[in-house]
Amino acid sequence: MFLTNLSLKRPVLATVSILALVALGLFSYLQLAINDWPEVDFPFVAVTIVQPGASPEQMEANVAVKVEEAIGQIAGVKHIYAETRENVAMVWAEFTVETNSQIAAQDVRDKLASIRNQLPQDINEPVISRYDPTQAPIMTLAVTGDGSLLERSQLVENIIKPRLETTSGVGMVEVSGDEQREIHIDMDIDKLSAYAISPAEVAAALQQENMDVPAGNLNSEDRTVSVRTAGEISSLKEFSDLPVAHRGGILIKLTDIATVKDSVKTPESRAFYQGQPVIGLNIVKQSGINTVQLADDIRAAINRLNQDLPAGVEINVVRDNSVRVRAAVNSVLITLFEGSILAVLTVFLFLRNWRSTLIGALAIPTSIITTFLMIWFMGFSLNTMSLMALSLSVGLLIDDAIVVIENIVRHMHLGKTPLEAAREATAEIGLAVMATTFTVIAVFLPVGMMTGMVGQFFKQFGLTVIFSVFVSLLVSFTLVPLLGSRYLKEGEDQYRGVIGKILTAFDQGFEWFKSQYLLLLDAALAHRLKTLAVAGVLFVGSLFVIPFMGSSFVPNSDFGEFSVLLDLDAGITLDSAAQVAAAADQIISRHPQVLSTYVSTSAENARIFVQLTDKSQRKASMEDIAAEMRQQLQTQPGFSASMLFNTAIAETYAWEYRIQGDDIELMAEYAAKAQGILESIPGVVDVSNSYREGSPETRLEVDRQRAADLGISTGYIGDTLYTLFTGRVVSQYKEGGEAIDVRLQLNESQRRSLSDLSRVYLPTSNGNIALSQVTKQVFSTSPRSIDRFDRSREIALIGNLRGISLGDFNKQFAQRMEEELKLPDGYRVYAGGDAESMADTFDSLGLALVIGILFIFFILAAQFESYIDPFSIMFSLPLAIVGAILGLFLMGSDLSLVSMIGVILLMGLVTKNAILLIDFTKQARARGVERNQALREAAATRLRPILMTTTAMILGMVPVAMSLGAGAEWRAPMAHATIGGLITSTLLTLVVVPVIYTLFDDLTHWRKKPVPEDIEASPTAAPDGLHATSPERDGYSP
Repeated sequence: MFLTNLSLKRPVLATVSILALVALGLFSYLQLAINDWPEVDFPFVAVTIVQPGASPEQMEANVAVKVEEAIGQIAGVKHIYAETRENVAMVWAEFTVETNSQIAAQDVRDKLASIRNQLPQDINEPVISRYDPTQAPIMTLAVTGDGSLLERSQLVENIIKPRLETTSGVGMVEVSGDEQREIHIDMDIDKLSAYAISPAEVAAALQQENMDVPAGNLNSEDRTVSVRTAGEISSLKEFSDLPVAHRGGILIKLTDIATVKDSVKTPESRAFYQGQPVIGLNIVKQSGINTVQLADDIRAAINRLNQDLPAGVEINVVRDNSVRVRAAVNSVLITLFEGSILAVLTVFLFLRNWRSTLIGALAIPTSIITTFLMIWFMGFSLNTMSLMALSLSVGLLIDDAIVVIENIVRHMHLGKTPLEAAREATAEIGLAVMATTFTVIAVFLPVGMMTGMVGQFFKQFGLTVIFSVFVSLLVSFTLVPLLGSRYLKEGEDQYRGVIGKILTAFDQGFEWFKSQYLLLLDAALAHRLKTLAVAGVLFVGSLFVIPFMGSSFVPNSDFGEFSVLLDLDAGITLDSAAQVAAAADQIISRHPQVLSTYVSTSAENARIFVQLTDKSQRKASMEDIAAEMRQQLQTQPGFSASMLFNTAIAETYAWEYRIQGDDIELMAEYAAKAQGILESIPGVVDVSNSYREGSPETRLEVDRQRAADLGISTGYIGDTLYTLFTGRVVSQYKEGGEAIDVRLQLNESQRRSLSDLSRVYLPTSNGNIALSQVTKQVFSTSPRSIDRFDRSREIALIGNLRGISLGDFNKQFAQRMEEELKLPDGYRVYAGGDAESMADTFDSLGLALVIGILFIFFILAAQFESYIDPFSIMFSLPLAIVGAILGLFLMGSDLSLVSMIGVILLMGLVTKNAILLIDFTKQARARGVERNQALREAAATRLRPILMTTTAMILGMVPVAMSLGAGAEWRAPMAHATIGGLITSTLLTLVVVPVIYTLFDDLTHWRKKPVPEDIEASPTAAPDGLHATSPERDGYSP
């Protein structure tokens, strides 16, 4: 091997090269960002358009549909989602993952500009932004303290929010539960009618009288003086004295028809922390920013702010995602360390030599640290995916070093010097080690190249595994033989006491196992068809276990936090909503495992964030505690409660189905029936659908002909009513450098009931016209919101699962729907959410698995220069499936995204043992050894390194499988599948692969003429000077 010979000839060059890589790796580690997940560019663009006074149906027909049509013409659009509510339409465009989100956003802007004249004239300017559906706030804060909410709101607006936004890495600070100062001009409807003054006249007077108007300049010979008409109002009293109109020669002032109040804008939300009213702040980070570092910077800014704020006012941290990130990363690092220790102890047990153990163990830190260089170079971060790849690869990283160091020790036992042993032993198994490493690379290269959203998440996982095993291969061909040639000594270290007894007992146990294994191998070779039959029965039998296993997309992770979503009764006020949310909050807060709660509520729904004690301090799981709360909340009036759990990627429901069609009322009817079916399935909880009847609505239908006869337009009627009952910002009042909105509206006492409409008169040139003369009241209700998907209306059905897997639920629901609910033509039910993601992801992973297996075949064919021998080795793949299924089943893990990754990892691992076995067999046959004897010799000689590498890999993953730290639920299924597969594949490979090899060998000789034994070739023939080694001379027999 070139690298090995170069390292042995130039040890200083090899040493400093490795040290340079390690130093660069350490430097890269210090530069790496720490995040919970890989940074993914979600090609979503959001469009928000506000039209005051428009109903959901109007927003749909006049805005959403037209925006959908325009966006649908853009290349790369994958899906279009829309939601219309009163006054607002929101449209989200999802582009293909290859689309640049910045270019997509610009394309959307251009399209909207081209249809601007087709949209209603009174809409606000559309807001277009890039949207990340998984981007949760990095931190949530609550501003508590003495004084009024308005005073704290002003502190937030003027001091706290600007200071936080200046922190490097903060993208946005969202405020909720605050109050904004506003000047209210409360008109009296009776006085307006008495003076025949319209709201439009009042608005015009306020706008014309409250302004500074530049008049120009006065230019003399030596100077220029600017002239300005100063008309801005400087005090609230001036508002009252403003002239509004003349009636009958009398000047009507504002005070004659309205009252001026220094008040607050009608709030849209309320926030409560530990039951007390607060102002909430959600801090969203910029893309690519180090989560942990930013959280530290924000906390430092909070400490400085708390020192500067008035006494009694304090900023509290409600939620800090960096705590979860740190916990998850630390948990992975701990399992990484524990796995490394167990893997090293395994090597010591087998080799009984601390020098060879340390040399092999150096491969782990060297490979991991050098991998950090690759991670930094690729622009990755330290996150759950990249660190999980390293923790699962611990046993794999020492694997190549184990094979090399074990072979060097074996050659030294044959009487060779350390230098000779290092050179010849590495050359002997060099191609086999390369093949085993490249098979791992082969299965993870397709994973790293997967497309779609999930592909972006798993890119860092797959490529990190590839980086780490490639570096471990380089270390095994350079550092390991170099150190072995310098520091290994002939003979075994002698140990006494407990360690000596353990090593002796282990060695005796190994020799007994080897003798029994060789007997079993002889029997298997003598009864080949029976052996294959047993293996086939085990494989087929394991497949029958699958129907008894659950399937899911990703497991829920117990981070000790979840959200309770309250869907409030329609039509209630914000104050009533706050009272209902407070009652639910009291029930939740009484649970002994609850540390804190934070409530954010609007008039339609409320969200209660629940922080639990650490899971190491409680016996009940997060889902068990949530189930207790669910049961208590079900009996409360005024809302329906559901739970949102964190799947480690985002807060979401366990399942989602959508009914799509045209008639919203018919869809609502079918949605109610489907909801009944769902609620009858055992284990299905938190069922709800997105259709909600809105508040009672009074529609004023204009008699156009009569209105025209009286000189009144529909627009005039609408504008007048909107100003009276909703209010309109018509001017601004400036005080202390602050611009305060001035809202013109009807007195609050005169806009509470339908009878107030009868008091409305519309001033015209022909006198006052009663509203009832030109309109007719129609009472109805309309949907609170309308959801759309790909230009069709839809209603979403959502919920959670308890005690049933997603796969089992999908089967039951599909069967019940087919039996009990027949939809008419043009209507359909389809899976969304995790069910849709699970199907798409499993298809992608299945394709990646097939490509990986194909690449394995290519590598093995190139290694052995044969199209037949690879099939002998690849029979170990289905043998691994047996253990993977049993491992998941026995540990209670579902078939999921993460367990599938464990299976893919298996495909690269299990071929390693078969490669070593067949490679050594072909070398022996090349030396003239009879086929079965060559297999027996290879089995006896390679049994120790096979068991050593397999045990090291298994024990290296045990901490991952048994971890109880943060995010353990997400990582453990991978280890369950991998450990189970390694155990069964190793035991069966040692017996079945030799049998398969002989059958294919017989087939080869049957299809062609016999070849003289002395010219039978092998691409992996032993180097010159190597002699046949009998099982009794493998260097380890007593």
